[in-house]
Amino acid sequence: MVKCLHQIFAKIQVMASQFVVPFACIFCVAASATAQAAGCTDDASATATLPCQTMDQFHFSLAMGAGFRSNPLYGGRNMPLWLMPDLAYYGQHWFFDNGTLGYSWALSDALTLSLVSRLNEEQGYFRRASLSNVFSAQKIADDGPVQRNDPSIYVDTVEIGQVNKRPWALDGGLQLDWQKAQWQVKANWWHDISNEYQGSHAKITVAYHVSHRSGDWGFSSALAWKSAQLLDTYYGISAEDGGNPDVASAGFQPEVGVHWSYALNEHWALLSLYRYRWLNIDLQNSQEPEVATQQSPLLAEAFVRSWFIGVSYRFY
Repeated sequence: MVKCLHQIFAKIQVMASQFVVPFACIFCVAASATAQAAGCTDDASATATLPCQTMDQFHFSLAMGAGFRSNPLYGGRNMPLWLMPDLAYYGQHWFFDNGTLGYSWALSDALTLSLVSRLNEEQGYFRRASLSNVFSAQKIADDGPVQRNDPSIYVDTVEIGQVNKRPWALDGGLQLDWQKAQWQVKANWWHDISNEYQGSHAKITVAYHVSHRSGDWGFSSALAWKSAQLLDTYYGISAEDGGNPDVASAGFQPEVGVHWSYALNEHWALLSLYRYRWLNIDLQNSQEPEVATQQSPLLAEAFVRSWFIGVSYRFY
């Protein structure tokens, strides 16, 4: 049965890579962009001033504005944002929330446990499809190359066009949501169920929401952990890539963000957000293990800084 599922997955992979991945990136970032200011236990609120997603009801909103998210890789281009869709449906147990499909159980009034699945977002840095340019819910970054800690130990750089294509993968895992008053805590654990990178990653996010006459504000901080298998698949250098074989080690990636929205009426709202993520992707030369670890040669920047400003319209 497992072998059959892997065969089916391999057949649909080629067709889906041109269409599904860009939209998965759209919905994944749209959820995080709009939810942190809402103070909800889910990620489905369109604007921070509107109610959380109700049971057995579709929700769709569209944010329009200016922004893009930086691409930290050599040879990669920043991802502009013009339109940011937010699509969600919540039933009694099943839900779809901006690219995440899940089944949830309410453990208490404040605690919810879910089985979840979504496309892994790492490949989005390596492939910039045209739909992603137009509809991607990305956020702007305006910094130049990072200043490395010790440039004397690391001088080579590798552009994404010089390495083999990185795979897209399907993740599955657990999500635990806790909410009390204006605080929200979410913990995720994901594993590669498509057997592409054969690793896992986890993330814990703490968010605080406050309503003020100036608008609704959301502040968040997060800490992500990514396994060596995941980071090595996407950011490591193999012999097939034509360079010195460098193997990635597991790493932590902290993140902070702020979100603001102001409701103009029942449908329209002003919207802005900012997010900063530190990258920690160190490699070890597999042929010379005594050499100190160094940053991945694919990385031009050791962070992703993002912002967006615009308006949001809620259709339903």
